[in-house]
Amino acid sequence: MTPVQLYSWHFMPYPYLPPDFDEKYDSGWVTVPNSLWDRERARGLYQEYIDELAYADQLGFDGLVLNEHHQNIYGLMPSPNLIAAALTQRTVHGRLVVLGNLLPLHGNPMRIAEEYAMLDNMSNGRLVAGFAVGGGQEMFNYNHSPSKAREQFWEAADLIVRAWTEDGPFEHDGKYYPLRYVNCWPRPLQQPHPPVWVPGATSLETMAEVAKRGYTYFLSSRSRMEGTAAAARRFAEVVEGQGGKFHPFRMGLLVSVYVAETDEQARAECENAIWYFLKNTFKGHLRRNRGRVMTAAPGATSPRSWEAALRGSDPTAKMLGDAENWDDIERMGSIIVGSPETVRRRLWQYITEANLGLFLIQFHIGNMGPELTNRSQRLFAEQVAPSLREESAAYFAAQYPELSDMGVPV
Repeated sequence: MTPVQLYSWHFMPYPYLPPDFDEKYDSGWVTVPNSLWDRERARGLYQEYIDELAYADQLGFDGLVLNEHHQNIYGLMPSPNLIAAALTQRTVHGRLVVLGNLLPLHGNPMRIAEEYAMLDNMSNGRLVAGFAVGGGQEMFNYNHSPSKAREQFWEAADLIVRAWTEDGPFEHDGKYYPLRYVNCWPRPLQQPHPPVWVPGATSLETMAEVAKRGYTYFLSSRSRMEGTAAAARRFAEVVEGQGGKFHPFRMGLLVSVYVAETDEQARAECENAIWYFLKNTFKGHLRRNRGRVMTAAPGATSPRSWEAALRGSDPTAKMLGDAENWDDIERMGSIIVGSPETVRRRLWQYITEANLGLFLIQFHIGNMGPELTNRSQRLFAEQVAPSLREESAAYFAAQYPELSDMGVPV
């Protein structure tokens, strides 16, 4: 039986903000002035981040995760495919998960089809192809209409998969991408195509479209345990309604983790980095009480999904970006700090209460240095991952006996 799969996710944040950033600037997204970029201090920063991901591969993580953001300090990867290309030459074991390219922002989806096919060949078939619509901040960055983005996204996603799987050249008579010749060279190594992952924040429409196509859904809402479990149940219902069968590897979750020898040591070592992450790089992203929120662009969410989110939410509950003290962080649950046993126990809750089999873990948090990041990754790989894998394999075998016959898509 397949055990839980554990991935190391790196956002590549900007770690050199001035101490008064939270007081002086209203967002870490879109409007954050690029005059804050320090050329000399940032020299070698990408190499440092690539080294951390390569170390995760050496430690035996199931894969490495990258994503695309623009004009922000949260994630310095406007082109995650460039980082993935570098990692094809630095890693040999784990999958390379690009989660994902923001399809509506790219002029022609064939460019993504070609680049992903290159990465799949360069990595010897280790690519996981992520397709994303993009949040409100990306719509503002590129002055793109969010009301059109979702329809445009699905046309682009379907065209890419057709280009990988159908012999060309063929014509695509699309609303947004009318193409006379679709003839993808090179073709991906994996057959029929690399696994496709699509992130979402509980949108019912996204869940339905992902389920219909048999893709993997990734929850990126950073919700509490109850919200995560509710979203997993909702997606399972959608999958079943589409005639499919839900299992733990149809859905993944983002969590942030820091591991040290004891709970007290873990908090002491990472607390400053976590507050840097929340007050600075996270500012303006899912933060209601302070700063300028740039993630919710008008028209990006359907009224139906917005109403469902409101019905399922607690208006008095704080969001992650609103945390004011350590107790708030502990209650919210998407940042897990502690000893190996504490981290194992809290991740086990997600496995059993939400039935999730894919964990995408942020180890580098805020302005954390490479020494702490790599030590946390090592402790997790050596003292948390083995028991999680062993226990989850037995749990999944009991709860989903049909998995042994179905196979797992990743």
